[in-house]
Amino acid sequence: MRTITVSLAALALLLAPGVATPAPGAMAAFAGAPASALLAGLALGPADAALAAVSVPATALASPEASAVLAAAPALASPDSAASAPDSAPDSAPDSAPAPAAPIGGETRASVYVRSDTDHTTVVSPRVRHRQQLRTPRRVLDVTYSLDAWSSASVDIRSAATSTVREIRHEGDLGYREEIGASAISVGYRLSHEPDYLSNAIRLGYERDLLQRTITLGVRLFGAVDRVGRSGDEHFRELLQSGGALLSAAFVVTRTTVVQLAYELRGVHGYQASPYRFVALDASGPCSAAATLCVPEEVPRLRARHAVVGRARQALGSRASIGATYRFYADSWALRSHTAAIDLALMPARGALIGLEYRAYAQSGASFYRTRYAVGDGLRFYTRDRELSSLGDHRLALRGLYERPLRRGRFDIGLLIAGSRLQYDGFIGLDRVFALDLTTTLGGAF
Repeated sequence: MRTITVSLAALALLLAPGVATPAPGAMAAFAGAPASALLAGLALGPADAALAAVSVPATALASPEASAVLAAAPALASPDSAASAPDSAPDSAPDSAPAPAAPIGGETRASVYVRSDTDHTTVVSPRVRHRQQLRTPRRVLDVTYSLDAWSSASVDIRSAATSTVREIRHEGDLGYREEIGASAISVGYRLSHEPDYLSNAIRLGYERDLLQRTITLGVRLFGAVDRVGRSGDEHFRELLQSGGALLSAAFVVTRTTVVQLAYELRGVHGYQASPYRFVALDASGPCSAAATLCVPEEVPRLRARHAVVGRARQALGSRASIGATYRFYADSWALRSHTAAIDLALMPARGALIGLEYRAYAQSGASFYRTRYAVGDGLRFYTRDRELSSLGDHRLALRGLYERPLRRGRFDIGLLIAGSRLQYDGFIGLDRVFALDLTTTLGGAF
């Protein structure tokens, strides 16, 4: 299976209607590129892997929060769909001609993500990633390290009689991918640690190209075991286990149209509440003297999550393309959400790319979520998690990417600026949050 990395030069070719074979020295022919690689390169909307700042596991697809899924997940709704393609491109000459030896190299990219909102929360997340071909472009080792440093005096923290909380999370990810004929296998391990949380996760993947690489089918299995603690209480220990599968299909419909579909099922069992959150009974809002009783948050220990995603991209002439995404989410807590996004990508000059994206998100509340709980109401579960309430989100993002070829490899730099507005329909103490986030990237291939 020959896989390519679609760069800006390739994008210009893919956008051109009627292009059959690129000129010598350009990237791979559109008709000969795997559907997965085309989607990875054309996902210039919310899923642009080159500008993604935070490492998101495959299980993020089956999560109700659209911001994590659509802002960071790569095109195939899996962390490695775009990044797993080797740096070299296949030769576009006929099969009878000898193929030149592909260079054996790697790619390194660093990014910094900064987010601040009106709920007094700030996140700074640097990330470094290196991909290295091992003796052949068909074998790729992928190593990622990220750090999340955040400080918050949000309404949740203030309601717990705490002024400001600061915390740092470290995460490392190791992946390996190998192509065998028209197929590819991948394995990965992720370790995430913060003072009160430890997560270990593994993943296995398989992809198969069909019909001259115009269709790519993929399956991914994943599982995680998390240990939940509570700062200041060494005796508090809870376990959270999760696992599931992701199915994906990518299609090259025409020379200027690509489509991708994905479905994920994820099961979660264990402690899913917050050890720091308490719920007031016979009172609205946070725990206070007006409450008859304040009880620890309690939510079901079992949760089944489903998510379906559809994405399409269409070329508009030789220097523009438009993309659209729709996502539906449902789980056993009766939470439902819809996400719709549209984006426009332009190439104003050689090596330059500009993208504009708008995303809308809406969700219903969980079945047991209430703005007010009462003593003796017979409920088993109590929560003051605003992410389980009815809410909506609007996000507008502008991104730019500049790529310059080098004697051996390439250099690129990227910038993303986005603003969002979250509206909470049934959360006492906070009705809306405005946020601004900035991502810068710097990388190169050799």
